[in-house]
Amino acid sequence: MSITRTFTALALAGSAALTATTVTVAPAHAGGAPGFSTVTVDRQAVLADGRITVGGTYSCIVPDPEATSGPGTIGVELVTRAGVSTTGSVAVTCDGTTRDWTVTAPAGGLRAGRVQVHGHVEVTDSDGNTPWNLFDAAVNLRRA
Repeated sequence: MSITRTFTALALAGSAALTATTVTVAPAHAGGAPGFSTVTVDRQAVLADGRITVGGTYSCIVPDPEATSGPGTIGVELVTRAGVSTTGSVAVTCDGTTRDWTVTAPAGGLRAGRVQVHGHVEVTDSDGNTPWNLFDAAVNLRRA
């Protein structure tokens, strides 16, 4: 899954005229095709004993026609509206099979409520390139 974001920047020019610039930012994909993975995120994450657990399912392939399977990583960042965040990652197997994934990370200052999950799947191909596919989801963080 590829995600493209568009940002609009407003600037006050020297002549006091207001100008707008639109910048489109797409994730870089070094080597391989950008669509090498799919990820779902469970809508509930759990807060217990100072740790947060979030999960879902994934399927990925090595973005390289010479390899039929290989290691990969799912990394996530959980962020509140106030900017409080935590990160975690888990190793995954990329062979086209759909599997469950779970990341447990320190809660830090995160509390129960709505959080945004920003994540990525990365898989290294036989040339040593490590492309990323990005994903985002809103989840409800609840106490166990």
